[in-house]
Amino acid sequence: MDIRQKILPSVHLLEIFMPLRGDEGRMLEVLERAVEIGYYRGVELGVFFDRWRRLAVRRIVEKNDLNLTIFATPYLKDRGMNLNSPDEKLREASVEYALELVKLAAGQGCANLGFPSGDDPGDEKRRLAKECLAGSLNRLAAACGEYGMNLTLEPLDRYAFKKQLIGPMKESMEWFAPIHQRNPNAFVHWDSAHEALGGTEIAWSLEYAKPYIAQFHLCNAVTDPFHPCFGDLHMDVGAAPDYKTEGFLTPEVGAEIIRTIASYPKPDGVKNTYVSVEVLSHPGDDMWRKESVCRDFLQKCFALSGVE
Repeated sequence: MDIRQKILPSVHLLEIFMPLRGDEGRMLEVLERAVEIGYYRGVELGVFFDRWRRLAVRRIVEKNDLNLTIFATPYLKDRGMNLNSPDEKLREASVEYALELVKLAAGQGCANLGFPSGDDPGDEKRRLAKECLAGSLNRLAAACGEYGMNLTLEPLDRYAFKKQLIGPMKESMEWFAPIHQRNPNAFVHWDSAHEALGGTEIAWSLEYAKPYIAQFHLCNAVTDPFHPCFGDLHMDVGAAPDYKTEGFLTPEVGAEIIRTIASYPKPDGVKNTYVSVEVLSHPGDDMWRKESVCRDFLQKCFALSGVE
């Protein structure tokens, strides 16, 4: 397979250390320790609201030449915000708050700022909701551009579990194309679990998203709707030596995803394309052990992919 771009390893600290999200001091310590590992070229975090800790994050990112991705998603959801709401008052409040997050993310040295769509309103209202979301993203992408940041949108699943507006990849990318054309700094964050749950063949999903992929997650999920662990739960990946899991994501699947994206030309405006393993921790978990398992799994995927 022809390799046209290098894929670089990242770590999703926001998810792996989710129980610490509200404690910026501890999250800063997590970032410092993750950097000391010396493996990651990118990090994924939440927003830091304390000015001095934002500056500390920025110093660490710049000193270590790291790509920083920040996700606005949990903060919008905490406040009941919705960027595709047909309710103009709610939508405007959502965009205004999101614009505040843009400024905060820029202060941390963010390169890619991720935003979600909202809930799918159903067949009759979907077209209007997509028009509303496009308007919101156009404003947010323009604001990100003023700080030299890229906006990333993560298509989720519409019918299986999350039931979000932006789901099926072919339809979503046809809708997204004019947004990217208008805003060359608007890209897609591709996620393996959403595609597996949504029923789209992974190879086809990647092909649809090909021109817009700025980063991606290897995320595991149980896709059997009758299984008690069905859904986008950001479940653990399998650990060495056998990497067994009840989910669909094996090192072989991860390797094929990495190999496929590496064969695509890097989109204009994307400095490098990053991949991380998305696993959620809960209170009481050994979070550093989870980081270690995720790192080993990612290294195994890279080794099998043959693109290192």
